[in-house]
Amino acid sequence: MKAVSNKFLAWLMGLTTITRYFVIALLLHVLVVLGLASVKIVVVVSDIVAELTGGMALPPPSDDLPEDPYAVYRDFEYQGPDLGEGGGLGGKGPGGNPLAGGQQYRATIAAAPAAGAPSVGEVIGVFSDAATAIARPVATGPTGVGAAPVSGIGDILGGAGGVRGPGGPWLGAGRIGPRRSINLKQFGGSQETERAVLAALRWLKANQKPDGSWELRADAGTALGALCFLGHGENADSPEFGQTVQRALERLAKIVPADGDVPGGMYEQGLVTLALAEGYILTGSPMLREPLERATRLILRAQAVKKQNPLNEGGWRYGPNAADSDVSVSGWVFMGLKSAQAAGVEVPQSALDKAANYFWNMYHESGGFGYSSPGNSPSMTAVGVFCLQLAGHGRDKRIEKCLDNIRKQTMNWKEDGGWTIYRWYYATLAMFQGGRTHWDYWNRIMRETLLKNQNSDGSWDLPPKDAAGGHSIKGMAARVYATTMATLMLEVYYRYLPMYQIIDRDILNPPTTPGTPAAGARS
Repeated sequence: MKAVSNKFLAWLMGLTTITRYFVIALLLHVLVVLGLASVKIVVVVSDIVAELTGGMALPPPSDDLPEDPYAVYRDFEYQGPDLGEGGGLGGKGPGGNPLAGGQQYRATIAAAPAAGAPSVGEVIGVFSDAATAIARPVATGPTGVGAAPVSGIGDILGGAGGVRGPGGPWLGAGRIGPRRSINLKQFGGSQETERAVLAALRWLKANQKPDGSWELRADAGTALGALCFLGHGENADSPEFGQTVQRALERLAKIVPADGDVPGGMYEQGLVTLALAEGYILTGSPMLREPLERATRLILRAQAVKKQNPLNEGGWRYGPNAADSDVSVSGWVFMGLKSAQAAGVEVPQSALDKAANYFWNMYHESGGFGYSSPGNSPSMTAVGVFCLQLAGHGRDKRIEKCLDNIRKQTMNWKEDGGWTIYRWYYATLAMFQGGRTHWDYWNRIMRETLLKNQNSDGSWDLPPKDAAGGHSIKGMAARVYATTMATLMLEVYYRYLPMYQIIDRDILNPPTTPGTPAAGARS
C-alpha cells in the first residue's frame, strides 16, 4: 500500500502545476460524493415545541382569559384579518400582552414537527407581499399632496405582535387577531354583537360612494365610516374590506388643505383628524402622515385663539377662529388630538392639559357637564367624562359621580329624545372605561337596544325622537350617521384598551389623590 502511495505521489509531482491542481480537486470531489452516499439520512418527526427564552419566567396565566380565545368566532363566518396576538406597547416596536410591562420573549423551535402536523410556517404565520398586495392607485389630491400607496401588510399594523409601526397602549391594542376575540368575550361582547358589526360593515361597504366618501355633511360621514372599519382592525390589505378602507383613507388624505383647515368646520376637523390618526396607527402609511400633521397643527392654532370668556380657554367651537368653545365640538377635537399624539405626531402636553382644564370648567357640582357653561346635560356629561378619562382623570371622585349619573340614564329606542344616539355613543365609551360596576349595567342595555333595532340589511335608522333628524340629517345621511355610531358602540370591546378597573385596575392605575392623573393613563 505504501509502495502504491509513493508511486502515486511521484506521478502526481511529475505533472504540470495546473494539471496537478486539477487532479487534486477531482479526487476531493469524488471523496465528498462517496462520503455523502454512505450517510444514512434519518428524519425524526415529533411535535413542534416552542421554547421561550428571555431570562425570565413567563407571567402566570390569568383566570380572566377564556380557555379557547377563538370560541366566540366559531359559529359564524368571519373574513377579517387575523394577524398575531395584538398588544402594542409604548408607541413603537413589537407588541404583545398590554400588561406584560415590556418584557419580550424569543420563541425558537426546539423540535421538529410531527407527521401530519402543520408546517412551521403555518404555525408561526408567514406574510407574503404577493398574497396580500392589492391594487392601489397613486393619485395627487387637490392640494398637490401625493397619495402614496399604502405599504404591504408585512410593513404595517402597529399594535400587532412583532410588527413594525406606531401605536400606543390605549389605541388599537386589541383590534387584531386573538386579542380581539379575548377582549370581545372578556368585556361582554358576543357572537351576536360581532355578527351585527360585520353586517353593518358590509352595508357601509355597499353604500360607499366611488370617491371613498359616505353621505353625511362635508366629510364627517367619510371619517365615521373609516373609523368603523379601522375599529374592527381592517386596513387596505383586508381581504373583504381592503378596497373600502383604501378609498376612504385616500379621500381623507386629499381633503386636508395646505393650511390644515378641513372643509366643513371644527366638527369635521376633529373627526377627520381622529380617522387619519387611527388610519396611520394601523397602517403606518406615509400617505396619511402629512395631512394628519397639518390637521393637528390647525387644531393647536384654533385652541390658541383668545377666548372672550376665560372659562372657554383650551376648548374649540364651530370655526378655527372662534372666540368661544363648547363641549360637543371640543369632544371630537380632543379625541382627534389625543389620537394624533398616539400616532406619533408632536402634540404639546400643555395643549392636552389646557383642554382638560376647559372640560373641568364646564363641570357642575351635581355631577355633570354643560354645553357652553357649567351644567348637567346628559350628552355633554358623557362627552366630558370620556375626554377626561383620556386625559388621565378617570380616578377623580367627580368622574365617579358623573358615572353614577350616567348609569341613571335610559336607553329607550322609541322614547329617548335629544341627541339620542350621540349620547349613547359617548356614554358607551365612558362607561366602558368606568369599570365593571358601571360597564356591566350599561353593556346589557346597550347590546339589547342596538341588536333589537338593527335593520335586516345591517344598517340602523335614527331613533324616532333623535334630535339629529331635525337638523337636516335625513335620508341616507341619517342612516349613515346612525349606522356608524351604532357600529362604533358595538366595537367598544376591542376598539380602545380599557384604562381603568376592567383589566386589573390596581395594576394599571395605582390609587392617586383626586384630580391627579392616574399612572399610565397618558400615552
